[in-house]
Amino acid sequence: MHISIRRGAAVALTASALFLTAACGGSSDKVSGAGQKPAAAPLTEAQMKAGLLEVADLPTGWKVEAAAPSEDKPKSEKPECQPLAQLMSDEVEGATEGGEREFGRDGDSAILAQQIFTYTDGAAAKAFVKSVGDAVGACATFTTVQDGEKMTVTAQKLTAPQVGEEAVGLRLGMDIPQLGMKLESDVLVARQGAGMMRLAYVPMGEKPDHSAFEDLAKRGGDKFVKGAQG
Repeated sequence: MHISIRRGAAVALTASALFLTAACGGSSDKVSGAGQKPAAAPLTEAQMKAGLLEVADLPTGWKVEAAAPSEDKPKSEKPECQPLAQLMSDEVEGATEGGEREFGRDGDSAILAQQIFTYTDGAAAKAFVKSVGDAVGACATFTTVQDGEKMTVTAQKLTAPQVGEEAVGLRLGMDIPQLGMKLESDVLVARQGAGMMRLAYVPMGEKPDHSAFEDLAKRGGDKFVKGAQG
């Protein structure tokens, strides 16, 4: 396992099409009769780009940093926890990425990472959010394996700003013995139509301060929704 796991913790927000496909089997946003709303259209590239945070959207002290790509794809030893293991991967299979932005904060090395994706319809995006929420409830502690190395992960649900049509907040704690470090990542997953945002805040230090998460998540979520609706 290499140092890119630090970025994996910051990105901390995805799920693969493997479980999304199963979850989407009986659901659809398509029109099937009078009174039903039309299918949610995929977000355009312009809508997704418009949803990305800028330095001007954040409190003083944040600056844009280069987002180094990560190929980490950890697997959970418990199948029901795999949606959370996938939160440490850059990819969302079956979705189109519309951009990402990563920020660092002066003085304490905190990380803020935001990514926006779109699915072809709202059913897949709904299933993504549901899968994450279900896994948080079932997986207080689980173990991931990557390249033969194991890592213990804890998960707990957070009360997060309700932005968009639905949102889930959670905290992932990661014990990484290979690097001699522990990380805690506060995550917001939000959906607007067929679009999805994942935002993660990783405070650093021996006693990480999580108090900024609610404000940062609200800022990121509101910007994402504004872009999706624009």
